[in-house]
Amino acid sequence: MRAVDPAVVDHMVDNCTGQTDETLQAQFGISYNTWRKLLSGQPIRRSLADRLEDRVSRRFSRPVTN
Repeated sequence: MRAVDPAVVDHMVDNCTGQTDETLQAQFGISYNTWRKLLSGQPIRRSLADRLEDRVSRRFSRPVTN
């Protein structure tokens, strides 16, 4: 388990188009429960955190930085 980089979470919040399971799954590949964990800074599965950070970096053309 590990927390996702807060800069990535901030970037996701800025670019999120909705907070339903369907929208979050389509946009970031996560569930609403995972979204709530991210917003509160809780750790998620390491493999999911790695995949999510990679997906966010690829989806948005500019790198996610602090």
